[in-house]
Amino acid sequence: MSNPRYNPYVHWLAIATAAATFPLLFMGGLVTSHGAGLSVPDWPNSYGYNMFLFPPSLWVGGVFYEHTHRLLGTLVGVLTIALIIAAAFARASMAVRAVSVILLVGVTFQGVLGGLRVVWMDLDLAIVHAFVGQAFFCLTALMVAMTSRWWTAGQADSTLSVGLPALASLCVALVLAQLAVAATMRHYRAGLAIPDFPLHYGQLLPPASDEQLQRANGLRAGKPDLLPTVVTFGQVWLHFAHRIGAIIVTVPIAWLIFRIVRRHAGQPLLLRPAVLLAVLLIAQWVLGILTVLWRKPADIASAHVAVGALVLLLTFIISVRAWRLGPLAPGHQPAFPVTPLSPSSPAAA
Repeated sequence: MSNPRYNPYVHWLAIATAAATFPLLFMGGLVTSHGAGLSVPDWPNSYGYNMFLFPPSLWVGGVFYEHTHRLLGTLVGVLTIALIIAAAFARASMAVRAVSVILLVGVTFQGVLGGLRVVWMDLDLAIVHAFVGQAFFCLTALMVAMTSRWWTAGQADSTLSVGLPALASLCVALVLAQLAVAATMRHYRAGLAIPDFPLHYGQLLPPASDEQLQRANGLRAGKPDLLPTVVTFGQVWLHFAHRIGAIIVTVPIAWLIFRIVRRHAGQPLLLRPAVLLAVLLIAQWVLGILTVLWRKPADIASAHVAVGALVLLLTFIISVRAWRLGPLAPGHQPAFPVTPLSPSSPAAA
């Protein structure tokens, strides 16, 4: 079967969709950081106005963040519709057209989910909304990869180390799980449930008894920069889980980067995202620590969300490229091919 033909229009539309999704995620982080999720209390209208006719003079305070988030979501939706039409007219491969349909279903589901979160005032829907947004970002990256010139060329890399695609996929799964915990922590106001770092109320482990929790809340009393002023076991241990998750995620990602730099420095499709991933991983740790020590300033906390999305994106890109260059490449041969035994060989006897 021949490889699909490269179409620049479809590819650049895919890039535009992915590029528009990132500021949408960042603005979503700002909405949460500023507590603006219900600043516009109706949907699909905005204070009774058609969303596109909402007067700019009313874009003040939290309304600015929430309304801008809605408009960016609409932009991503329009680009997704254009992408599915372009893929159909360009007679793209069945796989590309299938992903474009999934993207359209995803962005529609995400929009309805965000709207219902407002109408129903459901916190759990907000968490699902945040998680689905990250997954949708990955799908846009998949579409960019599948419509690219190197993908349609279908060239395999016979030097690809065994297990690299699986390791990259494991990293993607772990980052997704960590982002789910992070979204839960943010929406349940547990971002400052443990206000010190690297310890936890001066101890190795966070409060585990009623007496310890009471002491922790006593330390928070009278400090207006620590919100909420009273925390529960659930909030404390949710925050702690996010810290432990950061370590669990960092170890395999560091190993993935090391393997790529050490064994595949000559493969730019893997090396470039791996180097950038290393930089962003360090930045993510710094932003996370500063979010706690500086008492969760909205810009730093939102940047932490945005960089987390980019860490997910890069691990996903590495995973997709590793699978395409290796096991899923047309005519792929394993790095260590097995030589069939001849009937006359001693081992065959």
